[in-house]
Amino acid sequence: MTRVNGAVLWSLARAPGTPKGVVVVTTNLTNDTTLRWQRGDEPDLAGYEVVWRETTAPEWQKVIEVGDVTETTIDLPKDNVFLGVRAVGRDGHRSPVALPKPGS
Repeated sequence: MTRVNGAVLWSLARAPGTPKGVVVVTTNLTNDTTLRWQRGDEPDLAGYEVVWRETTAPEWQKVIEVGDVTETTIDLPKDNVFLGVRAVGRDGHRSPVALPKPGS
C-alpha cells in the first residue's frame, strides 16, 4: 500500500495543476455545452481534456482532448452528464479533474 501511495503522489507531483476558474456557461439554452477556465502557467503544460460521465456512473467514461485552449464547446447537453476539465503535461501526466460551476 505504501508503494501505491508513493506512486500516486509521484504522479500527482509531476502533473500540471488542476485547472482554476472552470465554469459551464448556462446562459445559452442549447444542447451544446461551453466550458471556460483559466490557463495554468506550468512550463510543461501540453493542453486540456474534457471528461464526462453519466449521472449514475461512478467513474469518468469519456475524454475529449481539446488542446491548449481556455474555452471549448462540445456537442453534449449539460443537463444529462457530469463534466470536468483536467490539465495534461507534455509527459502525459494528468491533473485531478476540476468540476465546473455555473457561469457565463
